[in-house]
Amino acid sequence: MQKRSEKAPFNSDAELSNEVKEYLDHFPFLIIIGKYDHVLGPKALFSPIKFDNDQFIKNLLRDALNTKNKFVILNYYNFYSQICKVDIKDKEARGQKQLYAIILLRHSDFPLLPILHFKRIEMLFRKIGEKNILKDDFKIFKDYFNKIQQIYIDKDEMTPLEAFQLKIRSGINTIQGFCELIFEEKKETGSITEDTVLNYVGLMLDSCEDIIKALENDLQSSLQG
Repeated sequence: MQKRSEKAPFNSDAELSNEVKEYLDHFPFLIIIGKYDHVLGPKALFSPIKFDNDQFIKNLLRDALNTKNKFVILNYYNFYSQICKVDIKDKEARGQKQLYAIILLRHSDFPLLPILHFKRIEMLFRKIGEKNILKDDFKIFKDYFNKIQQIYIDKDEMTPLEAFQLKIRSGINTIQGFCELIFEEKKETGSITEDTVLNYVGLMLDSCEDIIKALENDLQSSLQG
C-alpha cells in the first residue's frame, strides 16, 4: 500500500498558480509530463495549463527524479503529487536512457490513486513509442493527455477509486496492454530482449496480484455484509 511522503518540498501552496488551483477545483487531477535532461536538468514537457512559476516544476521534478523509487509521493499543504517515473532507452543519453516523469497533482482531500492506475497510465505512455517520446513533442504528449482524460475523467473512472469492477478491468487491461507491446516490438524490430520480456512479465504478475487482492477483498466484504 502507498503511503504519503512526509517530506514537503515547499513551505506553502504559494508556488502554485491560481490557474493550477482553479484547474483542480474542476478536475480530479492535473497531469504534468516532465523529464530530467542530463544537460539542461529537470524540465516540464507538457501541462494542460501554463505555470507562471517554472521553479515549482523544476523543484518538483528534481525531488521526484532524484529518488530511487519508481513511484513517488510528494506532499504540499493543500495538494500532493503522485509521480510515476519511466525509463526510456536513448543511445545518445548518459547511461543510454532518459528519465521521464508522469505527474498527477491533486487536492489533499482526494485519496491516493492505486498503483494499478499508474501501471495502466505508464502502459499507455509506452505505447507512444520510444522514438516518439524522445522527440519531446508537445502535440504527441497532448494526444497522450487527451487519451488519459478520456479514460479517467470523461468516463469518470476515478469515482469511486476503489470500485471492485474498475480494479479488475484495469488489471486485465494492463496485462493485455503489455502483451500487445511485446508482440508489437517483436513485429517491428524482429526481436525482443530477454530483459524487456522479463520486465513486462514482472509488471503483468504485479497486475495479477492486484486482481487477486481485489477479489479477496471483495469476497471478505461480501462475507462481512
